[in-house]
Amino acid sequence: MSDNVVKFRRIEKKPEPPVKKPRWPAPAWVPFVVLVAIAVGIYFVQQSGMLGG
Repeated sequence: MSDNVVKFRRIEKKPEPPVKKPRWPAPAWVPFVVLVAIAVGIYFVQQSGMLGG
């Protein structure tokens, strides 16, 4: 009777690709601070008249 039993094979999972680590360990807020610093720098350059505004 065991001849009529359909045996299923487990589907092989592909290994997960390794997670890319950042080149330098930095907190998540660092890009925001850099962006704000660039904006403040542009503001002060405009206020000083160096860009001819």
